[in-house]
Amino acid sequence: MLKQLRIARRWMLGVGAALALGHSATAQTPAGLTRRYPEHKTGFRCAFDSAQQAAFARQPGAAAEYQSFLRQVAARPAAAQARLLATPDVTVPVVMHIIHTGGSSNITDAQVNDAVRVINEDFSKTNRDTADVIPFFRPRYANVGFQFRLAKKDPNGNCTTGITRTYSTDTNIGDDRVKSLIVWDQTRYLNVWVCVSANGAGGYAYLPCSGGSVDGIVIRNAQFGSIGTSGGSNLAIRSLTHEIGHYFGLPHTWGGSNTPGLASNCGIDDGVADTPNTTGISGGCNLSFSPCTDPATGQPLLANVQNYMDYSSCTRMFTLGQRAVMRASLQLSCRQRLTTPANLLATGTNDGFVSPGCAPTVAFLPAATVICEGSTVSFQDFSYNADLNAPSTTYAWQFPGGQPSTSNQRNPAVTYPTGGLYDVTLTITANGVSGTTTRTGLMQVIGGNAGLIAPVAESFENANFPANFAGTDLRNWSTSSTSTSGAARWMRQSASPGALQVSDGTACVAVRSSLIPAGTLTRLTSPNINLSGFTAANPPVLTFDRAYALRPTVVNEYLSVQFSTDCGHTWQTQRNFFGPDLNTRDTLRVFGFTPTAASDWQRLSVPIPATYLTSRFQLRFQMVSNGGNNLYLDNVGIGLATPLASRAAATTGVLRVFPNPLTAETAVEFTLAAPGAVELRLTDLLGRAVQPVVYADGRVGAQSLPLLTNGATRPAPGVYLVELRTPSARWTSKVIIP
Repeated sequence: MLKQLRIARRWMLGVGAALALGHSATAQTPAGLTRRYPEHKTGFRCAFDSAQQAAFARQPGAAAEYQSFLRQVAARPAAAQARLLATPDVTVPVVMHIIHTGGSSNITDAQVNDAVRVINEDFSKTNRDTADVIPFFRPRYANVGFQFRLAKKDPNGNCTTGITRTYSTDTNIGDDRVKSLIVWDQTRYLNVWVCVSANGAGGYAYLPCSGGSVDGIVIRNAQFGSIGTSGGSNLAIRSLTHEIGHYFGLPHTWGGSNTPGLASNCGIDDGVADTPNTTGISGGCNLSFSPCTDPATGQPLLANVQNYMDYSSCTRMFTLGQRAVMRASLQLSCRQRLTTPANLLATGTNDGFVSPGCAPTVAFLPAATVICEGSTVSFQDFSYNADLNAPSTTYAWQFPGGQPSTSNQRNPAVTYPTGGLYDVTLTITANGVSGTTTRTGLMQVIGGNAGLIAPVAESFENANFPANFAGTDLRNWSTSSTSTSGAARWMRQSASPGALQVSDGTACVAVRSSLIPAGTLTRLTSPNINLSGFTAANPPVLTFDRAYALRPTVVNEYLSVQFSTDCGHTWQTQRNFFGPDLNTRDTLRVFGFTPTAASDWQRLSVPIPATYLTSRFQLRFQMVSNGGNNLYLDNVGIGLATPLASRAAATTGVLRVFPNPLTAETAVEFTLAAPGAVELRLTDLLGRAVQPVVYADGRVGAQSLPLLTNGATRPAPGVYLVELRTPSARWTSKVIIP
């Protein structure tokens, strides 16, 4: 029996070493979900390679340490293996980090406690379905002897429930970036991040010592415990059990292959002697599943379909060999401290520890932080670390400048009648212990005279941009993004001779689309701007310079110019500028564009309709990125639509192709406020010319040019781009050729 329980040397010398070095970021993916990031390849329920290699690259020496561990375990004599199996039960301190955006994503303490119950039953062989394990595998059925306890002391020794709550839209992505939001010492706590998504998977973990910053488990709240948001299936209930197996060193039962069900998996050993070789199973519960053959006897090998490290719908056991692996992992440097008596005392998970009443950790959010004078805003409490539903729990809000100025409701609504910056304070008392948080200048209430008065010019010259003014001054610009990637923001760039040429002054702003996740929205928002001094008869225009180059392959990304008159509560898109609209490099396509000459910059203009001529106007540049080149903006202005202000005074809105789809009469209609040379181009969607360029002398006022020149060959049916250029501006539209 002890021979059967040894960790197979093949894991150390062959497949197992490969698993340890490159196959450890493991995951379960529900049907229909695919991965959003390269390290978790689309179509795989488990993908180890890229994420684990990246983790080892971040932690030099970790791969060698894990190999050394495997060699030591495999070389142990039978007596040492027996002692390993006889090791007393151990306690594992756990912290559950709930990453949420409110609502159902902010799962209850009850669901967390239920998930802890499930893993404690599964790792102690007290789960309710133990009797369902088939007779063939009952002799190998192991009580792993791990008890999981929510920490009662945080890393600073403060009282905790072992549950934290962090508001972040990253819950909808659920990759390793959530670990930068909040993490406790990974040598002292098993960190579990519970999210809406787990990087397109059900959950994923890393092998021990894969690099401190990524150590731990990310799991979907739909596959966490058996109540609340859990789907309630065996897969959902046991997903955390599965990921903890990986956390303590276990591979899947079919070994290092990324894909269960492959016949070739029979030739891969998972490194555990009492888990028969198998192809792995994706769903279902075929208890007679015997996909592989014993090379020694030629007889079919009955697969351990009920093993937690497989993907069947009836998992309910670990083997004795798997217990030995997990127990041995506690001797690794990254796990040695986790279950020591000293650490149990430090984390409040030792036997007999009685937690005092914890002070609530106070957290809250308003529905909006920028509102108009006279608006009402609701506040939502996201506090934790105490029984906030107890009848004795009290709330004491303070709203300077608000009506009411105080409230004892949990989620109050407040009206701010006068413009200004206002603090908000909340004190919560639970079980006789209080917690308080004050958020200074949280509420920005826009009055009629707040912000800037047009005309406005912004060339990003202030080195502190977007904070052009001290503190929370209402004249400051702001940046935001739907991604927490450090590159996902509009960043000020200083001119550098021969390296970066700006359009005006010494600086510009840019967004680096190639460095941020596809689909990211990166926003640059103005302060409130008073436009009430303009009239419909003499309206203002928004002008800005941009520099951008197309890539060799088509990239579907665009810049939206949006306006708001309700203090940013709602936004109306005025124009979407797609790649060909933004392009300032003619037909030249490049990777890694930077403007190095004045000719790389061109101006765009967007008219401001009369409905926006109020004292409460804001504009927003929103880039929807998809891996394209950097987009640069400079010389943003709002002023009268004069030739001086707009450099050519033609706006994108005046270009009209009619009739459209194309007929023999189709012409390009446009209006100029100043005379000048005009170029008319017809290109395909890749920017390739489909007819010779038309050159003309533009005059003041409305005019037109035929789209197809005399004798030109009619292009093939499709969608084409019509481009009109003057010496200082460029406009595009689309035409359909039937």
